[in-house]
Amino acid sequence: MQSNLDNAIETARKYGRFFCKFLSANDTGLTKAHQEGVLVSVEAWPFLFDEPGQKGENKESWIRIHWEDGIPPVESRGIWYGTGTRREYRITRFWKESPYNKAEHCGDLLILVEADKHEFYGFILSTDDDIEEFINFFSLSIVHTSAVYGLEKDDKPNKLDKLIKGYANDFSDEDDFPATIELALKAREFYFKLNKKEWSPDLALLHWIDIEYSLFKALEQAIYKPYIETAIGDVEKFIDIANSILNRRKSRAGKSLEHHADFIFREFDLPFDHPGKTEGNKKPDFLFPSNKYYARDDANSSLLTFLGAKTTCKDRWRQILNEANKIPVKHLLTLQQGITKNQLQEMKEENVVLVVPKPYHNMYPTEYRADLVDVSTFIGQLMEKYA
Repeated sequence: MQSNLDNAIETARKYGRFFCKFLSANDTGLTKAHQEGVLVSVEAWPFLFDEPGQKGENKESWIRIHWEDGIPPVESRGIWYGTGTRREYRITRFWKESPYNKAEHCGDLLILVEADKHEFYGFILSTDDDIEEFINFFSLSIVHTSAVYGLEKDDKPNKLDKLIKGYANDFSDEDDFPATIELALKAREFYFKLNKKEWSPDLALLHWIDIEYSLFKALEQAIYKPYIETAIGDVEKFIDIANSILNRRKSRAGKSLEHHADFIFREFDLPFDHPGKTEGNKKPDFLFPSNKYYARDDANSSLLTFLGAKTTCKDRWRQILNEANKIPVKHLLTLQQGITKNQLQEMKEENVVLVVPKPYHNMYPTEYRADLVDVSTFIGQLMEKYA
């Protein structure tokens, strides 16, 4: 029997057009906002309407969502709000007849695959492994709150697109794929070339990761496309190439966040080791002020800071709990876009503090946002501690 993940990938591959997003606290009814339903990105309007919504008008359409076998299809309503100050698309009547308890799915990945006009197959992925497997399979950017796959785009290339294309054009199938740290450096180089003003760690971090994703995707085309074309008709060769591509996507995703965090901490002259080293040769991602200080018998725990880095952390957050016995409060840098109340309460009870880029804070349940720390605030706390 196929898993939900396998079904999601197979269905998305079969039909070739899908919309996906991380379900926010607002999408799952965990805020006091008056909006109802799941917010849909502006570029995804073709999934709901024949023409884009216009300012000054509201309009609606009906869609049918097919969930798991044996569950009746759900009739949901696509709405464009264009009057007053609102400019947004939403899917309402989404949770009412679905097989899901919406409060349990904050931070999960929703996938809607278009099988026919106004006919969709719906999937919700809840574990870190499943979410990242799907994202890596289709090479989606982890930092986008929503993604559209299979729609033709006629956007004119901007300055960043031209920089990325120029860089990728220097590669061919005879070149080795650049190391992750090289792509991280190049992503920041392009960012600073186009942004001369002062930069915010929270916003810059998200931009760097997104630029790096675009660089990676462009290089895949430049380096692997000739191999794929020659492998057509040779099943074994094609599978080998596909597995190589997927494995590279997986290995890149985990290191990208660490590379950019390392750069930020160095820019602010913070003392740290990356990776850290604690009991039993454990290696936390970042240890402040140093491995040497942590190893001292007289180390003051109040002067020690632990920071893990995990792109998503719905279930992986527990991995950090025993990585530094001398540090009671563990910090975890993550790009997780929302998480359930129960998970956040568990983290709080285990003294885990999430460090989340500021733009993602409103995706978390309202009553837990005060427990989050943004990147800039975390840096400020470290600067004060190690001044």
